[in-house]
Amino acid sequence: MGIVHHSNYLRFCEEARIQWCLKYGAMTESNMGLVSDQQEQFQHQSVFALTVVETRVQHKKAIKYPNHFKIKMQAKVDGIKIVFNYEILNNFEEICALVETVHCSVNEKLKPIRLSQQLLKATEMSNRG
Repeated sequence: MGIVHHSNYLRFCEEARIQWCLKYGAMTESNMGLVSDQQEQFQHQSVFALTVVETRVQHKKAIKYPNHFKIKMQAKVDGIKIVFNYEILNNFEEICALVETVHCSVNEKLKPIRLSQQLLKATEMSNRG
């Protein structure tokens, strides 16, 4: 039975974060493809909307192939940053990793700016359940 490489854990969290954005309206599936100039502009802006500032991973237990896993995720706003906390659980509900990613929005000069209303609303909605 193989072990999932540790570098994949952040990728798994990124995929969970994208699903969170879709679920709570921070982005839409129609905006994820590169079809028009307007959508390209949205994608360009969305890259700046969730720029990674910090990542932290505490590895607790290996995820093994072919076992399944799930990710529980919470988001909170901290000033001009948004913090995502993740629990990666194996199919026995054991914590395999605790992950935290910190993001902020930046302008085209890479200077931090306020989070968009979309992100603020998405965070509020996700915390209501």
